[in-house]
Amino acid sequence: MGGEKGRICVAHSPSAGAASLAMAFAAGAASSGCECVFMGSCAATSAAYAAGITGCSGGCYVHTEITASLGLFAGDGLDLYRSTEEQIEHELTVSHLLPYSHYGTVTNFDGADLIYAAAVSEQVMPFEGIRADFYSSSERILSVCEKILEGRNDKNGERIAFRISGDGRRISAYSEETGYVFRDRLIMICCMDMFDRGEDCAVCGSVPRALEQLAESCGRKIISCGKNICDDESSPSSQCLEARHLASKQLFMHDGIALAFNVLEVLRRRKMTLKEAVSQLPKFAGVNRYIPVDKPSELLERLSVSTGGVLTDGDGGRVTVRPVRTGKGIMLNVESYALEAASELCDFYSEVIKRNAY
Repeated sequence: MGGEKGRICVAHSPSAGAASLAMAFAAGAASSGCECVFMGSCAATSAAYAAGITGCSGGCYVHTEITASLGLFAGDGLDLYRSTEEQIEHELTVSHLLPYSHYGTVTNFDGADLIYAAAVSEQVMPFEGIRADFYSSSERILSVCEKILEGRNDKNGERIAFRISGDGRRISAYSEETGYVFRDRLIMICCMDMFDRGEDCAVCGSVPRALEQLAESCGRKIISCGKNICDDESSPSSQCLEARHLASKQLFMHDGIALAFNVLEVLRRRKMTLKEAVSQLPKFAGVNRYIPVDKPSELLERLSVSTGGVLTDGDGGRVTVRPVRTGKGIMLNVESYALEAASELCDFYSEVIKRNAY
């Protein structure tokens, strides 16, 4: 991502600290030969979307709330290839001093929120029987949502409250009839609608078992990279390229704002309540657990974990494991027909992993 003569975008959350860190990142990128598109203060989802519009091969979003965080993404708005992450990690440990004549340029671009809001708005009609409210720790995300909502709410409709995280990725919906509905089920509502319309969906990463079952029941398929993460940018598989291309077009798969408005559009078009939509989904429950271990890749080999990270997949449920990006632990994910069953499986395989780790 970037490198000499490459182009990247840099954006930040609306605070003086985030702005300073983002400008420092942009200056460092330019000193290494990159052309840098500085998007200033905008929503993280807007920056990821605008990266492709501005011809960037990747980007960085700086967010400061309690602590400072730096999020990197590819030019298609998706997660970086693992090979690119490793390259960045290596570059941070070495120093390159280029002649001033080889420095890249920094160009200002302040239309990310407007472009993104316009793109999402094109997919959404005025609601009938629905009144949506949005909550987020990011004022930029709230501003974008208000732009898209303008003139669309039905004041007398069913109230659905969406909560979106500051990075725009994590989301939940709440209504009095359903209680909280979390991201996985909201994505499945959108996928169910696409399957019914004869379209396939794409996932860059592991595919939830319930989503596979839903696709099979509709005679459709999930296009996936087949692994927990896309590995090598220099030689990606055709399957990975197909999945990334389609996933970049299906914003709801990786973007909380787009997911919320896609769900609302599905409910409007199908004349359904959120409760009715959720009731049509397969019954499943999921449990995640982080387990700190040394050398997680070697541990997965000893456990004979399949390429897709599947430890076991049977009638009781599916158990998948993946090493976390820091290389200091494993994330255990369990899916089953009920929360109690998922929790029991999670406890059992946590002990299996710990016994094999030490």
